[in-house]
Amino acid sequence: MKFIRASGTAPYVVLENATFRGPSGLVFAKSNLSLCPGERWAIVGPNDSGQELLLAALAGKLILAEGRLRHPFLENDARFVDSVFGVLPPGSIAMASMKQHRQLLLAREFHQLRWHGSFTADSARVREYLERGQVEQRNPFAVTDDEGAQRFESTRQREIDRFELTALLDRPLVALSNGELHRLLLARALMLDPGLLLLDEPFAGLDARSRGMLLQILDALHAQGTGVVLAFTQPDDLPDGISHMIEVQEHRIVYAGPRRELHRPSARRSAAASTHYSPAAGPRLVEFRDVTVRQGAVILLDHVTFTISPGEHWALVGPNGSGKSTLLSLILADNPQAFANHIRVAGRQLGFGCGIWEIKALLGWVSPELDAHCPPDASALDAVLSGFASSLGVYAEPDHDQRAAALQWLDRRGLGGVQNQSFASLATCDRRLVLLARAAVHGPSLLILDEPCLGLDQPSRERLLAAIEATALALRAGMIFVTHDPIEIPSSVTKLLVLESGHLRHAGPRADWQG
Repeated sequence: MKFIRASGTAPYVVLENATFRGPSGLVFAKSNLSLCPGERWAIVGPNDSGQELLLAALAGKLILAEGRLRHPFLENDARFVDSVFGVLPPGSIAMASMKQHRQLLLAREFHQLRWHGSFTADSARVREYLERGQVEQRNPFAVTDDEGAQRFESTRQREIDRFELTALLDRPLVALSNGELHRLLLARALMLDPGLLLLDEPFAGLDARSRGMLLQILDALHAQGTGVVLAFTQPDDLPDGISHMIEVQEHRIVYAGPRRELHRPSARRSAAASTHYSPAAGPRLVEFRDVTVRQGAVILLDHVTFTISPGEHWALVGPNGSGKSTLLSLILADNPQAFANHIRVAGRQLGFGCGIWEIKALLGWVSPELDAHCPPDASALDAVLSGFASSLGVYAEPDHDQRAAALQWLDRRGLGGVQNQSFASLATCDRRLVLLARAAVHGPSLLILDEPCLGLDQPSRERLLAAIEATALALRAGMIFVTHDPIEIPSSVTKLLVLESGHLRHAGPRADWQG
């Protein structure tokens, strides 16, 4: 049954002295809120303040400890009225969140899984993830109606076209990049054609074109009467059309009302950000010569040639699906197709006499995959120590020098007091800083930073970027920095790699790129 939007001015959500029970205790105590048609709402707040948790509360997915949570726009829906337990009608509220994104990353038994075709042969495909039963989370024994099936298929195809997912339908879920995963989650939520749409960090990992497309979709949803609530850590991401906002701090609603100007901390970067140094001598850090990578009939990289010299700092940019992740996987020796191409890292090439771990010993890596796959119960110190073996977890007793180096890198990042805390319990920015210390602890020649600022608020982003540049300076290391946001590119980056549809459009001075 298709959801029928309520007419008139019935609010989408009403909280009346509501307190919810979150994973670690009571949250949003004594909250009062009313989200009404015609209003466009955003939830804003610093990292770890509870934006995503509030979205879950609004959707009725958190336990209500006291007070009332109502969805008046549904109260005339027969499926809601007939529900003894107040269960919301299927498809009436849809949500796409960074938690879902993280769960899909964790579906990979190991973080390099996406590159190993023999392991993904039986993995779930994008097509299956977008089937009606999966999207609507239907009971497989429920009676289905032909009209509903036809309507869903029409909506499904619309979202596949809008989010350009056709080429991904036969790909394993575990083989998708971060940007592709995010587009998939957005499309899947919209396939429900909901009356209320809740999106956490809607622009995370999206290129400029995809962001523009999503803004147009959100405008169209508002015009047709769909309620939309967006959650952000970066105030600068708020679309112009937002009319109302909810500010959250430490799992409390501190303001709810018409949009107002937010305090933006001034950008502060350490002195290391503007310090340049003479690179160390040695062989080229990275050399690609006529590199081509295929996945079935799809060409992911097409005759790519470039070199990176010691100490050089590069940014790797390009649209979603352009081949950035594939290129990194080759350098990191995670992709078996590295053996079939001319790829050298610090003068070494995978093959006879040079194994994967010899390559990894030269590299330091930070990425969303590492954040997701780092053992949650591991201490911060153990997370850093795992960098010596390029592993996730510590499987051999570290020696005195290794422990001393790990503690020193935690101190350098201002985390000396958290060495015994579990990785999962750390604040979001602190987890990234721990991963940066892990990347640096073994003294690599090249740092690879794959969207390290994803989901960070401005103060956290500035803190991490300053730490990244200070780390590269201390190591005298080269750097490859991947981002969709030019604002994030460190000032020490002077070179640019630009990929489009697997083709290398530019490999040279940042100032020379006219795109």
